[in-house]
Amino acid sequence: MKKTVAKGWPFLGAAFVLLAALNAGAQPSSDDVATLRPQSAATGLRLPVNALEFGYGRESLTNNFSDWTNTYLLGSRKLGDRNTVYGGLRATERFNLKDSEAHAGLYFPLGETWNAVVEGSYSPTHEVLAQGSVYGFLQKSFKGGWGLGLGLRHSEYTSTASNVASVLAERYWGNFRGAYTLYSGRPEGASSASSHRLQLSYYYDDRSNVGMSYTNGREVENVGPPRGVVATDVQSWSVSGQHWFTPSWAMTYDLIQHEQGTLYRRQGLQLGLRRSF
Repeated sequence: MKKTVAKGWPFLGAAFVLLAALNAGAQPSSDDVATLRPQSAATGLRLPVNALEFGYGRESLTNNFSDWTNTYLLGSRKLGDRNTVYGGLRATERFNLKDSEAHAGLYFPLGETWNAVVEGSYSPTHEVLAQGSVYGFLQKSFKGGWGLGLGLRHSEYTSTASNVASVLAERYWGNFRGAYTLYSGRPEGASSASSHRLQLSYYYDDRSNVGMSYTNGREVENVGPPRGVVATDVQSWSVSGQHWFTPSWAMTYDLIQHEQGTLYRRQGLQLGLRRSF
């Protein structure tokens, strides 16, 4: 596999213009966690409905693998009651291969207690990241803070494809949120693999929170050349959260330790700076 420079960066200018337009004229807003589900397995986002976030992360790997790096920009814009559009850009380096990627999605209601997410991503380099993916998520809210969700992601890689289905069960009570997610993934032409994720978050004020998650099982992952997309045993811990130190500015953080079977163990930290409008 050839080593590639970040040739996907020319589309960054257009994406920056798009994100600026999404946030033009936006008003101050709190972190609407119950609506946008920014920390859930649904979208992976942690944004208020009108915000921009820039961040950088670095992870070290065992077994003589090079460090991973990740630089990203996220943005979101509220379009109306329970309607939010979001998008992001990232540049990564994994296994000494550089990738860039853009994604965009829409969160919208399907009724009083039903919500949905549709999302797509594209990588012009796709050395390790998926060349493209489509994702859909459907969620039902119940009384007592309960919620159930179903998700499906299809990803196309250079030489193969994969499908990952997820089932989410969550509950909010007091200042806490607990969630369990079952993932079932299958690389093209291979057997399926399942993993389990447990999450517990504490909201210590209206906008700030800290949470822990634990994942165990088998997952579909591109582990780099020469293996490519495979299903391996995984076990990981993470601590993540966001702290608002002014009404408009916040810090986000993710501390992770992840074991990819016997291939490698990676651990590192990602920090982000967020501005809400």
